[in-house]
Amino acid sequence: MSAVPGRTPDWLLTTVTAVRELMLKRLEAANSDPEAKREMEMALEELDVMWEELQGQTALLVRENERYAEFFQYAPDAYLITDAGGSVREANQAALELLKAPRERVLGKPLSTYIAGEDRVTFLARTVGLMVGASAKPLAWQARLQPHDSGPIEAQFSVRPIPLKKSGVGGLCWLIRLAD
Repeated sequence: MSAVPGRTPDWLLTTVTAVRELMLKRLEAANSDPEAKREMEMALEELDVMWEELQGQTALLVRENERYAEFFQYAPDAYLITDAGGSVREANQAALELLKAPRERVLGKPLSTYIAGEDRVTFLARTVGLMVGASAKPLAWQARLQPHDSGPIEAQFSVRPIPLKKSGVGGLCWLIRLAD
């Protein structure tokens, strides 16, 4: 039983290894009982099969995650994900180009810092309204984007809340395009 480095959580590998070692010790102790020994051998085989299936599923999930990340990163439109407080958690390449700022300057900063001062109050009111109202429908409006070290530009904002499983909103998903 071998782990794929960096792909299986350490706690899972530790747990499976501990269960396997415990079963091997019991198997050694069960030498006098052939039925118990056979059951233990079958359980070990099942554990190995489950582990291999889990490794296969882990590899599939890693590939799907990489595919999603690549799609998000290189999408032709500017996409951002903000947390419940309005801070940018994810930004794709098109968003960074639109904001004219490197990733490290954008991530963790409130999206409102990239909105022209005159539009900021309205922007924040709509954003807070989405967080409180938790409407599943996307909301769209136009405002002036204030890229880093540049003049304001008209932009179209489309935003949809990211719902939490039980209640509330976990963040917002943004699509930003230059206004026509």
